[in-house]
Amino acid sequence: MPNRPLSISVVFIFIVLNALVWLAFGVIVATGIHPAFPDQPLVKGIMAFLSLAAAGVLLTLFFRLAKRNRIAYYLTLAFFVVASVLIVLDDVGWVDLVVLTINIIPIILLYKDRGWCLRPKSPLN
Repeated sequence: MPNRPLSISVVFIFIVLNALVWLAFGVIVATGIHPAFPDQPLVKGIMAFLSLAAAGVLLTLFFRLAKRNRIAYYLTLAFFVVASVLIVLDDVGWVDLVVLTINIIPIILLYKDRGWCLRPKSPLN
């Protein structure tokens, strides 16, 4: 079992939670349940694909970050920062605020424990 701070374990939980949100959003868009999207198959297909791709990217970052990959650390931060900025630039409703919270908490915790993420993994861990 790796000797990691509790806050990094919380970050991993939020990464998986965020991936599940993107997965659910992709499925909702693909099935046509989302009321705000037009009935154009191309728009639905692109949005569903991008949502599912975001979930896949997050899961990949999760596994790479667990191995203390320096690039994964920066890409994870970039993903959450860009997603947070995009949420703020959109019409913000209560769902957006929940997703924004799910994005901001990992940013704060990753920055707090950047030493653990950026330090090379020792053979004992």
